[in-house]
Amino acid sequence: MDKSHIGLTYVTHYYLDQKRPDSVLDLFRRYQGYAPEILDRIQFVVVDDCSPLRFSLPDLDLNLTWLRITDDIPWNQGGARNLGVVYAASDKVLLTDIDHEFPEPTLTYMLRMRECGRDFFKIYRTDPATGQMRHGHSNTFLLSRARFLRLYGYDEEFCGHYGAEDYRFVKFQKYHGSRQRYLPRKYRCIPRIDVNREESYHSLERDLSHNTPIDFRKEYEMKQYGGDAGHSRLFLRFRWEILMDRSRTVRMKRKKNPFWQKAWYWRWLVGER
Repeated sequence: MDKSHIGLTYVTHYYLDQKRPDSVLDLFRRYQGYAPEILDRIQFVVVDDCSPLRFSLPDLDLNLTWLRITDDIPWNQGGARNLGVVYAASDKVLLTDIDHEFPEPTLTYMLRMRECGRDFFKIYRTDPATGQMRHGHSNTFLLSRARFLRLYGYDEEFCGHYGAEDYRFVKFQKYHGSRQRYLPRKYRCIPRIDVNREESYHSLERDLSHNTPIDFRKEYEMKQYGGDAGHSRLFLRFRWEILMDRSRTVRMKRKKNPFWQKAWYWRWLVGER
């Protein structure tokens, strides 16, 4: 059950109200085929946002934590992401939707890069039809779990209605000094073309009319009252259960670093990122 070897946590969520769970299961079956030395150090946290469609969880050889929100809140993806980050076993966290896929080289690069600190990274995308590079998705990030929680995560005042929580999340991070960057161009993700949006997705209505005024109000609050305003602090305002928490059988050979503990005074003096 020790997860101290985990170097990257992949957090995603879904809401399925149609016929089949293929959009979720197919993705993780593909990830199971990645190199063992990479999978040993990546944790997958999957959040079921109270889907009406229930199904048996797959027996996959992954470090896999599967959670289910039991309160039915429409458009609760901000809450689902907050929950996923709470269960992350590493400081480096990848937040993404279920309709994006990450090639093995991209996950490998994320795993091996230094901690994010106050940087949060967007990821370029490869158009699956043309192979051309596209800008990153507005709600896909690699960031620090510690900084995410320090700045209160996604504002769950937006939950219950569609939209704006991702835009406000980015703005709130930037106003507090977080630096938005991109991963190198060759490390991309791919929008999935195998997602059947008629039979293995959701049918929720996208309507910004409720959340747009909330977003305007939060922007105004920050401009008028500073950094303590602009975020409701609503966080995990629902119940959930753990459906699965499994770990790969891993035999890690750690590199010795006998000087790290002795350097604690230096870290006390200069701090870390």
